[in-house]
Amino acid sequence: MTAGRTRLFLAMLTTAGGLAGPATAQQRPVPQTPMSAEMPPQPTDQDNLRLAATNLNTQRSEFYRKGDLAGLTSVYTPDAVYIQLLPRLSVMKGRAQIQQHMRELMDSKARDLVLTVTTAEMTGNDTMMVGGDYYVAVQGGKKVTGHFFQMLRREGGTWKIAMHTFARPEPITPIEAREYHVGG
Repeated sequence: MTAGRTRLFLAMLTTAGGLAGPATAQQRPVPQTPMSAEMPPQPTDQDNLRLAATNLNTQRSEFYRKGDLAGLTSVYTPDAVYIQLLPRLSVMKGRAQIQQHMRELMDSKARDLVLTVTTAEMTGNDTMMVGGDYYVAVQGGKKVTGHFFQMLRREGGTWKIAMHTFARPEPITPIEAREYHVGG
């Protein structure tokens, strides 16, 4: 190679090397800190569904605590079905029958009804399946526990209870106590 060509080659090599440095730097990964250190985890769809169901059931419990039967039954759809599996099998249809059951609970001095949503899942565009545990606080500070399952339906942008099924091992109302039989 002649001296002129060598200088031209070195100049091209230097220029290429000078351009490659910034390009290589742009391609290097930037060290990142763990996500948990910077940002809290974002709620999942499952979390959002559980929150919506929890809010609805908290509102229901507040109406119960206040003795507001009209408010309490307003969280149900007009055609709601309310199914008690234990301590006796009973199927109530519509707000009036649900309200009567709630009145019986209140008359029995059951002073608190608290639901804890543990699972929620969309089953359609405007329907959700919900499940969890609950307790009813009765006289003497005792808590009667049970489990529940609900089908929620969104009406006009608001979640309502379309079907509520529950079971608890102990009777609370006089009707339940009369009809409750241990061992068949």
